[in-house]
Parts: sequence; C-alpha cells; structure tokens
Amino acid sequence: MEYVDNNLQPISEELRTCFLSLKSFLSEQDKAGRLLFLFRGEDQRNIRRRLTSGGLGIGTNELFDRAFYFGDKARHFSVDTFNAERNFLTGINDCSDETLLFIYRRICESLEDPRVLRQVNKNTSREFRDFFLNQHCHHDFLQRINQAYTSETKLKARDYFLYFLHVAGSAGIRKETMFVSTTTDRRIARGFSKVGNRNSSRIIFHYFIPQPFHVHAIAPWVADHHQRIVNALRLPTYKSTGLFPKQKEVSVKGALFPNFILGIELVDEKKFVINSNFNEYDNKLNFESISRQGFFIDQSDFHSRIFDTGYIRWGQTDLAGNFESNDV
Repeated sequence: MEYVDNNLQPISEELRTCFLSLKSFLSEQDKAGRLLFLFRGEDQRNIRRRLTSGGLGIGTNELFDRAFYFGDKARHFSVDTFNAERNFLTGINDCSDETLLFIYRRICESLEDPRVLRQVNKNTSREFRDFFLNQHCHHDFLQRINQAYTSETKLKARDYFLYFLHVAGSAGIRKETMFVSTTTDRRIARGFSKVGNRNSSRIIFHYFIPQPFHVHAIAPWVADHHQRIVNALRLPTYKSTGLFPKQKEVSVKGALFPNFILGIELVDEKKFVINSNFNEYDNKLNFESISRQGFFIDQSDFHSRIFDTGYIRWGQTDLAGNFESNDV
C-alpha cells in the first residue's frame, strides 16, 4: 500500500513514518477496546456527487480536500427532500408522535417484505413480530417510548428501531436514514465499494470512533446500551447481532465526521490517501488526543463552503452524544 497526499503523490518518508506510528497506536487502542476501527466501501462517483454542486467538475485534489473537510453524511443530508406537509423524521432529533408512528408502520411493512423475510424470521423473535404485526399495538409503542425517563433515552429508543429499518435497506428506509453504514470488516466494505460491474473507482473510508461507542453510533452487537433502554420501556427487541449479522454493521449517526477519518483507500490503485489534516501536526503528535477527539480541523468557513456541495443539510455533534442538523 502506497501512502499518498490529496494529489495522489507519495508523502515524505518522515510523514509516512509518523502516520504509521499513529496507525499503530490507534490499532492498539482498538485492541484494548478504547476505540473502534470502521470501514465504509463506496464508489468514488457517489462521493463526488455529494461533494459537488450542480455537477461542478472538480479535480482529484479538491475532491479529497472536501472529503477531509466535510466528511461523508447520511442520505437524510443529501437526497431526503420533503415538502411542507411531511411531519415525520424532519430532523436528526425528531421524536415526535408522527415520527414514532412512521417507524412503527415501516417496521410492520418490513416484517412482511419478501426481500428480507428470511432474515426477519432468523433474527427476530415471535414476540417482536407479533407486536409489530398487531395493528393495535401502535398505541403501546407510542405510549411506552413517550414514557422514557429523559429526552435522551427517548431518542436512544427511537434510534434503536431506526437502526432496524436502516439495516433492512430498501425494505426499511433509505433516503430518510440518518445513519451511515460502516462495518468492522474491511473485506465486507471492499464488497460494498463495487457498483455493478465497475471496479475502477472503488474506495474505502477508514474511520474510527472512540468510547463510549453509543454516543457516536448504534450497533446492538457492539454494546447493549440502546437495547437496555428498550427493555426498560417494556418493548420487544430483536437479535443483538442485527438483521444481517454477517455484514458486521455499525451505523454511525449523522455522518462520517472528517476529524475521525484516518484516510481513504483507493482499492484498485492500491493507494491510501491520508487525511490531509494530519499535515497540521509534527512528530510530537498527541496520539492520545487524536484517539479521543480526532484530528483538529479549522472549519471557520464551513457555512460558506457547504453551498458548493450537493448537501441540502448539515449536522454537527459535541462528541458527547448530542447532535444538531440544519438546512443549507
């Protein structure tokens, strides 16, 4: 693997040595359970669409510069357009009754969708299926989530059931999703980087999230934080490994934020584009700080630059589990 900059030019030996030292440190943190390495396979053209406005052509350098500045956001931030009459999933923190009822109905529909019926029968209990296939249970669903102790636990419960729909894909929700799919297995990400028969533009985001994982993402098999909340609300749960266990999915909330992107692998060129924000540091890098907060990025001109992308919304987090979203 050749380590390169945004122009796909080899980085200096000194920078390469320092970057590999950081990777080694983060790897040890991953083994110790203090952070989690994640991978997302994509087609480079999809990234280009999201990072450009009106089909604006940009060079390779600008493409990766934007990727390491804006990150890669959930579909809700790029293609989820809706009119004034829509009253569900209107924001990343929307826990309205309309949103909860929408989630309930979509789970009902997904449980009977032939595309995922095998996975549903294998990874959900009869209790879970009976609850959501009983049209009279929507009152209980709404009431129990609204009885959550705090607004935070209510949101966690909403996210738990949104995760189920997100993993179900087109049988669940796609354009409305507020999660970004990643996996802990690079080989699985490599498979998702291929679109159709094209191999020429496959990329893999190398990403990481620090503990506590539940403030950044949801994956019942990683931690049972969300599931404990749902159990406390006396609502049925699904198999802790998710609907598609072999995909080892971790759904990152909101976006792959640029400060946690280690780099982007160009699969076919066998190159690794390091996060350009790494260049802001020297050999005295505070690896411990990076493992907890990611790279420092000066986003003082974010509000003006976002208009040059294809995003219709943008989100932010305080790294403590609190998220906000705004229209562009």
